[in-house]
Amino acid sequence: MRITLNINDALLEELKLCSSQTKRPMTAIVNETLERGLSAASISSKPVKIHTFKIGIKPAYRGISMNQLYDQLEVEDRLKVAEE
Repeated sequence: MRITLNINDALLEELKLCSSQTKRPMTAIVNETLERGLSAASISSKPVKIHTFKIGIKPAYRGISMNQLYDQLEVEDRLKVAEE
C-alpha cells in the first residue's frame, strides 16, 4: 500500500543512513521501525512495588512536601548557628 508521510528532515536522514548502512530498501527500514514502535507501545509494564521505611520524621513535619521540609530544616539549622 502506498502512502505519503511528512517526516522531519533529521529523521529522514537517519532512515536514509540506516538504509545505506544495512543495504536494505527504505520501505523495509520504515516498516521495521514502525513495527518496533507499535509493539513497544503495546507492551504493558508491570506495576512497581516500592518498599518504604520509617525515617523518624517529627509529627509536625508529616504531610508536608519535601521542599517544605528541606526549607524548615534549613531554617532550624540557621537558628542553631545564630544561637551559638
